[in-house]
Order: sequence, then C-alpha cells, then structure tokens
Amino acid sequence: MAWYSLLPADLTYIETWVVRIFIFLGIVCIFPWAALLIFDICLYVWRMVTYEFPVMGGRARGKQRPRAPSLNERPDGQPRVLVGLGGGGSGREEKKVEVEEFKRRMVVGVGVDTTGGD
Repeated sequence: MAWYSLLPADLTYIETWVVRIFIFLGIVCIFPWAALLIFDICLYVWRMVTYEFPVMGGRARGKQRPRAPSLNERPDGQPRVLVGLGGGGSGREEKKVEVEEFKRRMVVGVGVDTTGGD
C-alpha cells in the first residue's frame, strides 16, 4: 500500500479502480480534440504540399494559395458582424448607423423613470 493512500490496506482496490476510471474519462475527453487537431494539421500540410506540385498543383494551375480559415472574415472578403446577441425587451434601443458602406447596429441605453411621477 502506498504512503499517500487514504483507505485501509484491504480497500486499495477501490482506489485503483477510481484512478483507472478517471484516466479513462480523461482519455475520452481529450482524444476527440487531439484527433481533430492532428487531422486539421495534416489536412493543412497536405493542401500546402499539393499546392506546390509542379505540373498538377495549385500554383501550376493558377489557383490561390490555401489559407487557414478566419473567424473574422467570410470567404467573400466581407467582415463578420455579430448581431442579435441580446434578447428582445431588454430595455435597450437599437439604432442603425451606416459606416463605410457597412450597416452596423449600435445599442444605446434607455433611461427608465422609476419614480412614477413627472
């Protein structure tokens, strides 16, 4: 029995199984994310390598060099605008403002008179 055990010597098998369960749960949580990360890296490397092929690659055919996806920009070049994050009836007034050919929403606070009088 280990010196750091909290249980008596005849119950160490419980500790062993608890450790095994937590290791299994850790693998179950981490493995899908690690697999996606490895797949993403391999796909990016494959696209970069096939772009450089002399005769049939993307450079030879005049295609654009592959880029990693952007969270700020759409494929057509327009920037993404997060709209509608708040729910309705939150006591805020919305105004539309045109800025550089893009329509954006600006949220302005609205004062509420809680005194009930004039």
